[in-house]
Amino acid sequence: MRIAKEGLPFILSSLALTLAFLAHGWWPLALFFFLLAAAFTFFFRDPDRVPPPGEHLLVSPADGEVLGIDALPSHPDLAGPVNKVTIFLSLYDVHLVRSPLTAAVVRADYHPGKFLPAYKPEAGTHNESNTLVLKAGAADIVMKMIVGVAARRIKCFVKAGASVARGQKVGLMYFGSRVELTLPRDAVLKVGLHDKVKAGQTVIAEVQP
Repeated sequence: MRIAKEGLPFILSSLALTLAFLAHGWWPLALFFFLLAAAFTFFFRDPDRVPPPGEHLLVSPADGEVLGIDALPSHPDLAGPVNKVTIFLSLYDVHLVRSPLTAAVVRADYHPGKFLPAYKPEAGTHNESNTLVLKAGAADIVMKMIVGVAARRIKCFVKAGASVARGQKVGLMYFGSRVELTLPRDAVLKVGLHDKVKAGQTVIAEVQP
């Protein structure tokens, strides 16, 4: 199983503590840090994902559950009415974030903020986040990575001016979080409330080819 390199410091430090406590005969602590290393290994797993054929299909940016689908009259970075799809990631989900479509990164903005539980509606406005504005031929979208009470760090892999492919890894959120995907209203949604989705694999919406 491939592991995201960002997880190696967590895994290796836990294993080092496991060995240190074993050397001193402190079995309960050794067992605790061994299990912690196993948990970190599971959390930072990096499975292969192959997007379905069809560049007009927008894939999910994250693993998790569709927590909300909201019709909004407008968005500062998009023309016309939009839909916002919110995906909640539990501690059991893969936390690598992928691009829903092939596009140019117009902006990559970091926003400092609070660390409210990621499932709360106000977390989308007040929590620490990183927003990517993606421009493509078929559709322009906005993707917002938001951390929660346990997740207090976002690593964005791309910068403004970069080009991303559909399904490409663009970021990593640590320990429970959410992703908000805002897209034009004329994009036909293919998911419903409480659906389970997988990053780079589940079709979120379809736009005109």
